[in-house]
Amino acid sequence: MVGVIILFDHVHPAGAFVKTSNIDMKGCIRVLKEQPPSSVEGLLNALRYTTKHLNDEATSKQIKSMLQPN
Repeated sequence: MVGVIILFDHVHPAGAFVKTSNIDMKGCIRVLKEQPPSSVEGLLNALRYTTKHLNDEATSKQIKSMLQPN
């Protein structure tokens, strides 16, 4: 799931984090955060640091805050 989000974020002009991307980012992040932290921290870091559009103005503040490191 994380790999597809990263790929989509790099190939789509607006990225994966905009509302019009048809990806339920909040739901994806919630599913990841429900897992044991030791098994998903690398996946969350991949979303934080390898996506292209996370820090864009079009990305909602809620998604940005959900991906903030603890």
